[in-house]
Amino acid sequence: MSAGPTLFPVSPERHGTRRWRRFSSYAFAQAHPVVPLVLGEHEQIAACLPILFTDSAAGPLPVALTRLGVQTALVADNGAWRGSYVPSILRVHPFHAQPTEGDQFALMVDEASGLVTDDPQDVAFFTPDGALDPELAQVVDFFRNRVQAEVLTRAAMAAITRAGLLAPFVPPEGKTLPCAGLMQVNAEALAGLGRVALADLHRAGALALVYSALVAQHHLAFLAHAETLLARAAPKAAASPPENAELSGFFDALVSAQAQEPALADWVIPEPRRASDTNH
Repeated sequence: MSAGPTLFPVSPERHGTRRWRRFSSYAFAQAHPVVPLVLGEHEQIAACLPILFTDSAAGPLPVALTRLGVQTALVADNGAWRGSYVPSILRVHPFHAQPTEGDQFALMVDEASGLVTDDPQDVAFFTPDGALDPELAQVVDFFRNRVQAEVLTRAAMAAITRAGLLAPFVPPEGKTLPCAGLMQVNAEALAGLGRVALADLHRAGALALVYSALVAQHHLAFLAHAETLLARAAPKAAASPPENAELSGFFDALVSAQAQEPALADWVIPEPRRASDTNH
C-alpha cells in the first residue's frame, strides 16, 4: 500500500480544525490485491490467507494476498471482512505512515477516502491547544509499533534473501498474477539448506515466516475457488439481491464476527517473537 497523490501529512496547519471518521466498510481493500505484513502477525495471516513476497527498494518484503482475480471474495456485499483475521494495516484506514529519517515516520491520511470531514460528531485530529487527540495518538502508537516490527521484518527478509529461498510465484491454473513481481518460498531450496544457513534464518527470526508462508500456500486453492463462486454468483445477484447462498455457505466456516466499526483497541500488532526468546 504505497503513498499516493491523495495522501497528506497530518498537521495542525492542515487538519487543526478538521475531523476523521472510522471506516464502516472494507470495500477499500478491493484496490489492494496484496497488503504488507510484519513479523508478529504472520502466523495469524498464514491461518487464513496466502503469504507471498514482493520486491521493493528495501528488498523483498512479505505480503498477504487478498485476491487472484479482479474482485476479492474476502469482502461481503455489506463491506464486512469475511476472513478470520484482518491484516493490521487494513485496520488503520485511512491512515498511512511515510518513512522519514532513521526509524521515524510521518503520519499521513488519505483525503480522498471520504473519511476526512468537518462533522463535529466525528473524531478530532487535534485538541484545541494543538495536541494530538487521544484517539489519533493511538493511531500514532500503532504505527510506532509497526515501524519497530518492520525493522525486524527487514532483518528476517535479508536472511531469507541470503538463503536464496524465493522463486517466482506460480498462480493456480487458470489464474493470472494480480500484480507483477510476486515471489513465493521455494520448498526444495529450503529442504537443501545446511545447518549454517538454517541457523542464520533462526537467528534472524525468519524461519517461522518461511514455514508460515509454506503453510499459507494451501489457501491459494481456497481463494481461487471462492473467486470462482463469486463470479458465478454475479449474474444471479442481478436478479436476486440477497447474497448467493452457495458463496455465503462456503465462507461460514471461516467467518468470525467483525464489528462494522473496528475498535482502536484492535489496532495492535502482536509482539514479534525473536529467535532469542525461544532459547530460554
